[in-house]
Amino acid sequence: MSEPFDKFGVQKLFPDKENGITLTQDDTSFFSKYSKHGYKSIKGKKIWRKTFGFKTETKLSPDIEATIYIFLPSLNKEYGSHPKIGKCSSGSGLSIKLRGGHHSNSGEKSAHCYIFHHEYEGGNCNNLQKEYPHPNYYKNDIAEETPFPNWIGKMMGFKCILRNTPTPDGNGVEFFNFFDSNTLVDGKPSNIWNLRYKGIDTGRYGKAKGKKPFLTTWGKYIEFRMDNVPEETKAFFASVREIT
Repeated sequence: MSEPFDKFGVQKLFPDKENGITLTQDDTSFFSKYSKHGYKSIKGKKIWRKTFGFKTETKLSPDIEATIYIFLPSLNKEYGSHPKIGKCSSGSGLSIKLRGGHHSNSGEKSAHCYIFHHEYEGGNCNNLQKEYPHPNYYKNDIAEETPFPNWIGKMMGFKCILRNTPTPDGNGVEFFNFFDSNTLVDGKPSNIWNLRYKGIDTGRYGKAKGKKPFLTTWGKYIEFRMDNVPEETKAFFASVREIT
């Protein structure tokens, strides 16, 4: 039986896969970058993007639990500077991309990812997305069991979980989204995990070729991506684990 907490003191909500892979923030697989980015649909507009992530030598199994705590000190001036950039639009939150392939080119091998989206100003708009091929998104507003709050100027913990599960129509993808708004107690995670939403994708959360559930892992990296935030935005306790 796996330990109930990881090396950082973060509670595991699902048990580890036996002999499974675990990636943590102090591994060489973890990266952080700050780069200028343009939107295909907004000509001439440039914004700054903070990306945290893991890049592995081998693909992870499809069933994973991803965790990260992020301190968001403020938003950049580009947020809200264009009608298409801001709340419930582009560049408006943290997007955690799981199971996906590369996101730089369109085509049969691109994307295939589930995206758990967390608006900076709170709310449930666009909170579950499927991307295929890049940059085509199908955005869903999943009803929240616990409302997600505004977290500008605060630290917030996030957990996103995917696992394949049998359904009457074949295999589907069960998903869970949790957050911890209490964050730290004496420098350690408070582990007050609120279930934001859950569900099963059997094909309803997508369109065109991306309608089918993404049952396999397409790439060797995982992204925690934030547009319009300062370089001082920091990540803590990040991990990705293969689970049962």
